[in-house]
Amino acid sequence: MSSYSILVIDDEPDNFDVIEALLPSDTYQLHYANCGKDAIASLDKFNPDLILLDVMMPDLDGIEVCKQIKLMSKWCAVPIIMVTALSEKEDLAQCLAAGADDFINKPVHSLELLARVNSMLRIKRQHDRIKSFSKLQRNNIHTLSNNLNEIRLDLAVGFPNEFNSPLSTISDNIEYLKQNIKQLSLAETLQLLDASDRSVIQLHTLTQKFWLYLKLIADTPTPSSLDRSKPNPIVKQILATKYAGMFMPSNLSCEIENTSLAVNIDLAEWLFTELLDHVLDRYQNNAYLKINGRAIDGAFHFSLSSLNETEPSTSTSEISNLIQFNSTSDENSELPIGLKIVKKIVEIYDGVFLISGIDRDEISIYVNLPLEAPIEAPIETAPLSNQN
Repeated sequence: MSSYSILVIDDEPDNFDVIEALLPSDTYQLHYANCGKDAIASLDKFNPDLILLDVMMPDLDGIEVCKQIKLMSKWCAVPIIMVTALSEKEDLAQCLAAGADDFINKPVHSLELLARVNSMLRIKRQHDRIKSFSKLQRNNIHTLSNNLNEIRLDLAVGFPNEFNSPLSTISDNIEYLKQNIKQLSLAETLQLLDASDRSVIQLHTLTQKFWLYLKLIADTPTPSSLDRSKPNPIVKQILATKYAGMFMPSNLSCEIENTSLAVNIDLAEWLFTELLDHVLDRYQNNAYLKINGRAIDGAFHFSLSSLNETEPSTSTSEISNLIQFNSTSDENSELPIGLKIVKKIVEIYDGVFLISGIDRDEISIYVNLPLEAPIEAPIETAPLSNQN
């Protein structure tokens, strides 16, 4: 059963003893303050759900204490029940004017006390639920506003540039065909159509990426305990598809530990495909390309490095330098749509995504993702032996 914190403010300890005897300890946790100043100073300590406040007290009376508490934004929603021997309407009106939520007369009766306490706590619970819902809504609105601003910026600046390239290729090829169709040979015509076909495929791929990116922003998936993927076979399959029917370049090395990530398999496939495509599309035969994935300190560290002159290193110190280099860099502000998807997936799993040389042939990428939690083996117990 829930335990509610109740602060009793009364200059007579005997009155606290009476209230303590009337309220069951398994439901209510009572705290005591013998004066108004001590009570106000101890609000953060006791964190009351309800206050029982005596009216007649020396120095600072209950009405003044009530006024001061109700002026404090953190505590103004806490119900205050005035406990008083006064019965005149003017006195009760003063209590209500000070901000009191209810009052009870002395001597305190058990059933009346329980009824009024439960009533005030029910109101407090409803207030807390409304406040919690309101805070959640504000957070959702804030997140939605940020996401809309991000989408608006992408639509205005980033995505049109990516879509314009294949569209321009198709448009230029069609216009060239229209003007020169009679002079072109069959081979030249097929060459132009083949280039246009590749641009159509590129547009189709960009459209798929565009819709995935919007989905990740508008309906961000929540990490689940069922999320599981293995980077080793995913990366090897991507490379096998990329170099189908061809020899793997001698300057390309791939070392991925056999481990399991706490990442949804579909999102993991998107992530590694986008990273490898981005680097492999810029990879030259005279460059060194190193793909490395290792489990270190409970996380999966994945790095891609392509350099034209010297073989790249993926040592811990090199990764540290990459992190330091990117910590104040704004290179991520104009990522292509594929890498924006990678960035969103990494954010979903509270990982790290760093990149340098995004617009150059030489590029370095580092991604940090959570490992799947190991399954604890059940504790084996030895069978009990019969002892006579």
